Amino acid sequence: MSAAGSHLPLLGLLALLVALPAEAQKKPLGAGERVDLNSATTAELMRLPGVGKKRAEAIVTARDKRPFRKTDEVMRVKGLSAGWYSKVKGVLSVGDAPTAPRPAEPARAAAKGG
Repeated sequence: MSAAGSHLPLLGLLALLVALPAEAQKKPLGAGERVDLNSATTAELMRLPGVGKKRAEAIVTARDKRPFRKTDEVMRVKGLSAGWYSKVKGVLSVGDAPTAPRPAEPARAAAKGG
């Protein structure tokens, strides 16, 4: 066996170890668990079937622009189809959109009104 060939099993093991943390985070939702589209973190959104990091980030970006009022509005995110939605709609929820002002806004309001 050549020196390069002896490294192949080690490289395979290394690739498996690198992949394990990502698989460990993709824990399926438990019975009765729901994902709130307006407050879930990227990691929580990734627990949905068919949602990887890029789609989870796209959901967060979409809700930052315009919070979801109904669960089916998540389909406005590129890559999320009606077929996907029909599979996951039972575990989705939409809580109140954040209405609290951002931390910088009260200081500006106080400066104007004070």
